[in-house]
Amino acid sequence: MVNAQCLTGVFLMGTVPDIGHFKEIIRRAGRRVAQGLLKFLDLVGLYSYQRVDQEAQLSRFRSHHIEFRGLLTANNDFLTVVNELEESRMGDALPHPAWVKKQVLRAAVDVHRMVKCLNAISDNRYPKLAERYQTISDELAGRLEGVSSSAPSSWVLDLAEIRAEHAWLVGGKMANLGEIRNGIGLPTPPGFAVTTEAYQSIIRAHGFLPDDTANLPVSGEDQPKEEGMTIPETIEMSILDAYDRLTQTLGTPPAVAVRSSAIGEDTAYSFTGQFLTLLNVRKDNLIEAYRKVVESLFSAEAVHYRQLHKLAASAMPVGFLVMADAVASGVVYTADPSRPEARVVLVHVVKGLGPSLVDGRTSPETITVERDPELRIGHRRASFQTSIVVSTPDGGVRDEPLPQELASAPSLSDEEVLSLARMAVDIEEHFGSPQDIEWAMDAERRLWLLQSRPLRMAAFSEEGSLPPVQGYPLLLEAGDTAFPGVGSGPVAVMDEEGDMDRFPEGGVLVAPRSSPRFVRLMAKAAAIVTDFGGVTGHMAALTREFHVPALLNTRNATNLLKPGIHVTVDTRTHRVYEGRVAELLEAETQRVREDERLRQDKATPAFRLLNSVSELVLPLNLVDPRSTDFSQENCKTLHDIARFVHEKSYEEMFRMGEHMGDLRGVSSPLDVFLPIDLYIIDLGDGIDAPAGTRRLKVAHVVSAPLKSLLAGMLDKRIARFGPRPMDLRGFMSIMARHAVTNPEEERTFRDPCYALVSDEYVNYTARVGYHFGVVDAYCGEAINKNYISILFRGGAADFTRRYRRARAIAGILDHYGFSTNVRGDALTARLSKRSQQETASQLEMVGRLLQFFRQMDAAMASEEFVNRVREAFIAGDFAFWEKTPVSSKE
Repeated sequence: MVNAQCLTGVFLMGTVPDIGHFKEIIRRAGRRVAQGLLKFLDLVGLYSYQRVDQEAQLSRFRSHHIEFRGLLTANNDFLTVVNELEESRMGDALPHPAWVKKQVLRAAVDVHRMVKCLNAISDNRYPKLAERYQTISDELAGRLEGVSSSAPSSWVLDLAEIRAEHAWLVGGKMANLGEIRNGIGLPTPPGFAVTTEAYQSIIRAHGFLPDDTANLPVSGEDQPKEEGMTIPETIEMSILDAYDRLTQTLGTPPAVAVRSSAIGEDTAYSFTGQFLTLLNVRKDNLIEAYRKVVESLFSAEAVHYRQLHKLAASAMPVGFLVMADAVASGVVYTADPSRPEARVVLVHVVKGLGPSLVDGRTSPETITVERDPELRIGHRRASFQTSIVVSTPDGGVRDEPLPQELASAPSLSDEEVLSLARMAVDIEEHFGSPQDIEWAMDAERRLWLLQSRPLRMAAFSEEGSLPPVQGYPLLLEAGDTAFPGVGSGPVAVMDEEGDMDRFPEGGVLVAPRSSPRFVRLMAKAAAIVTDFGGVTGHMAALTREFHVPALLNTRNATNLLKPGIHVTVDTRTHRVYEGRVAELLEAETQRVREDERLRQDKATPAFRLLNSVSELVLPLNLVDPRSTDFSQENCKTLHDIARFVHEKSYEEMFRMGEHMGDLRGVSSPLDVFLPIDLYIIDLGDGIDAPAGTRRLKVAHVVSAPLKSLLAGMLDKRIARFGPRPMDLRGFMSIMARHAVTNPEEERTFRDPCYALVSDEYVNYTARVGYHFGVVDAYCGEAINKNYISILFRGGAADFTRRYRRARAIAGILDHYGFSTNVRGDALTARLSKRSQQETASQLEMVGRLLQFFRQMDAAMASEEFVNRVREAFIAGDFAFWEKTPVSSKE
């Protein structure tokens, strides 16, 4: 007998007894009574514990989604740190120990966050990850012991404290000048630098993250001229306090030059003329001058320069230097840029301040100083200067006419020229390469050094500006440099599923996409070129570790570079030539020797620290997720943990909808012309509909990936309803399976389809009869976060036909750049690290694919259909099935 009193309480009071007790009551009622009762309760809405369970599951989905987004952000941040550490190891600038420690701590925090997020969305399925992280982080802490995590100054650093190792803090220009003053002991004006920390504080004050400055408006565009960056008062006070210290030291308020010293300026890329310098600035205008120099980072010219060289927006430290009352100024080249082989020093001189020289308004006096066997004046060529730039009493500078009798008069004596040349040679020897040096001479005939940067010579010029090498067909010019260099060999086109044992020694790997699985080839490959892939990805880090020239994201390399032809890859200029380009290879050999010499010179405590901690951060040992070695226990570095977590997070989110149950009570049906019942579960900002909307329209969907997926599914060229053509054998195989399985008894056979969505995420789960499919995707602005994962399995026909359909779909996805795997009638596929626009386009293609192959397993009557269907879909022939007779012959 059923406990009538208890049931009455449930019906009339709407209360929920203990679930176990309630189930026991229903079990005792008998199967038929219980089934009818539960259906009735579900219909009238009194089965309230199920509603509570649905709300709990929805809350769980939302929590997992938040954790997943945090994981993706942390992974993106970690890869950025990996890239910065690698660049520091390869670069010429000396890293500061505080910077090294800061980067390692950033990396450790990011990986720790990833581990916590993964265990949150997997119900703590990976407990050993925390143990491996703790072991690695303890070892890192030991190696960083005793290293201060603070810079010498937060916002302002006096020039007397600056050395080359502070380039990360004050920029290359001021770091070089500090090294000249404090490392070599040569004369520079007194001054100070406002650091990257100050710049980042300003950026944060404007609502941007320090690494998100690409979204700031270009200076002069989309903003009124009277508007500009607001400088926080604390930074203003730091600048004014530093100026007051200068005044106290000099005994009088000085005029200063306010100069850009952007990160990356005066290093591998000169940024010559792209940023602002303001001369003869008085105290009242210091803050305004600082603001203008910072804003010049986002000038149209500077943005264009970065785009040409594929550079990210940097930070803008700013230098403040006391103005010399210059009677003469100019530039010294420690070599002749047009004749690198000549042993000379070139001195260019103008009267007054230097702007007339650098902006080309006047022709300077040119003096050649021979270097062999010792410094001596070689040749003087007079200037015919007609005007002179001088400081004005109220600030700024102006042009004044120069009397004709002074126009061609020498500005420096021979001894002054030789003194300047000796300083220049000392600077060149200290920095280890030819230098471009700015200088000035004051009224007391004292020389002041204002700037030094690597000289752009014919043999050392910025590669992006060099014309192609003549005499060799240019096959490709595109892509992003993961590791700079030149490599030559025969082309071997291969994806990560290929037989890597067949890759030729010294070959050039050409692949559709980057993959860390290619680490097996990096000891053999002369170079790597891919259609797709990011320079902050896992494989890019491996190419830097193994020093393999790599050119990624060329978009079309696999079509343009044919297997077997001999090519030369120059990743610095993003070019691939046909044939062996001896000139490039010889220059690369010389460059490698020079780099090795520089590496030996880098045996400083800071570089030893960088190399020591990098051993526990950068190497990637887990490269193949299908390998038995791809495990928690085998994580040896932070990079291993990040790679493992990133891969497993896809799996966890992917399976989120597999055991979803009936969630119609907490979701909204989508009113869409498709042969499915589709319910939407909004995890956050994926739907924009008026309050109380019960049935959603397609126009209410704002989730970027779901919008793209639906656009493909609703393609008017593909039939959405009605049966697909099949032969008799296909029909009989469906009938046989139906008779054996009796699927109507299974709840999942009748479940609706669900899409869990947010603004940039979708997990679309479809159970349609015998078919099961999942599309899990992220589509946003951050390339490193974007991916599409697909599972498609099952079908109503026999196994052979289901297997053929899976292979046909895999062939199509292979064509579009997916990594695929077919096991029986199950297909899995992945595409990652594409732009937002391309990810959206691929999702639209996937939507078409889902509709095109609906019920098509039964029509795969013979093996020839695998390729025919693939070709039809790629060609856009979506009416293929309607006009193709199906034969029953095997």
